[in-house]
Formats: sequence, structure tokens, C-alpha cells
Amino acid sequence: MCVLIVTVGEVKPEISLLLAIACGIVLTICLLSYVSPLIDEISSIAKIGGVEPELVSIALKAVGICVSVQIASDVCRDSGQSALASKLELGGRLALLIVALPLFRRLLNLAVEIIGK
Repeated sequence: MCVLIVTVGEVKPEISLLLAIACGIVLTICLLSYVSPLIDEISSIAKIGGVEPELVSIALKAVGICVSVQIASDVCRDSGQSALASKLELGGRLALLIVALPLFRRLLNLAVEIIGK
């Protein structure tokens, strides 16, 4: 597929970009079929290990944000929009911090509990 995209890109660069995006979407959709069994396995391992479901949920959300932002920023870079890709990555980092806030709160509470106020 890559050879086709490069070949088409020499003649029609705008079609090459659309073809690359379409290939990326198809590949992502194919890979999504592996996500559900992976989430089930991670959840079952966490349950065996005594990890709270809320913590597993936070970790899975963080991974989802990372993957989504990476795909979107790659598409931006492929289309020549490096500045937009950088802003998107910054937004992803902020989203990760927001998702991780409950973990920071728990860590702070644990530290206060250990220190003894």
C-alpha cells in the first residue's frame, strides 16, 4: 500500500494524502477488533491482583488518549501541518493530566495519611 501511495503522490499529491488517511483509518478499524479482548484480559488480571476497577479505568482511558492523539497528530504531520500536530499533542498531554487527577488526589491522601497530618 505504501508503494501505491508514493507512486500516486508523484502524480497527484492531494490524492496521495487522502489515500494515506483512508489506509490509516482502515488499519485502525482492523486493529480495534483486538481492543475488547485486551481490555477484558487487563481487567481480569487487575481483578486477580486486587487492583480497584477505577484505577484500571483511568489507565485504559490514558492509553486511549495516547493512541488517539498519536494517530491524529500523525495525520496532521502527514498533511504538512506540524504546528497543528504539536498543539494536538499538547492537548493530549493536558487530557492525560485531567484523567490522572484522581490518581494524584489518592497519592496525596496516602502521603498525608502516612505522614500523619
